[in-house]
Amino acid sequence: MRPLLAIAALLLFAGSSFAQEAVTSPVDIKAEKEALNKLIDKFSAATETLDVSTMLSLFTEDARIYGTDPEEFWTKEEFSSLVEQGSPDSAPEIKYINDREIIIGPTGNSAIVVTQYLISWSPNIPWRQVFYCAKVEDKWMIHFMNVAFIPKNEDIQKINNALV
Repeated sequence: MRPLLAIAALLLFAGSSFAQEAVTSPVDIKAEKEALNKLIDKFSAATETLDVSTMLSLFTEDARIYGTDPEEFWTKEEFSSLVEQGSPDSAPEIKYINDREIIIGPTGNSAIVVTQYLISWSPNIPWRQVFYCAKVEDKWMIHFMNVAFIPKNEDIQKINNALV
């Protein structure tokens, strides 16, 4: 029994000693942020002109899009149908607030991008748009997008009182 344990321990030690470590190249955060900024800039420009085909080309096929209403959970296809109902004349005016926040995942293959803005048909309550982006064949794409109202904390009670 002891020789068997000694051989097993020796094999385990040898295996761990000769195991190859995965070689990973460092992520160029600056380059990835530039690429993500271009992606979101392209998406924003397409949103402002209601360029549906460009908007949709930036999403992965299995993307999910969540709106401000608790019932607004869309697939890419459902979101496409919704956006196609609009016209460039009805595109909202958007005024961005704060800088865009970009957080790159440790492997450089995923990222979260956050933008905040005021929109023409909701000038008193800011909005936050959060994107989860993933690299697909070395190209950044939007895999998840969420849009939410972000009232200031001091305005929450006023909003609650108005909804009574």
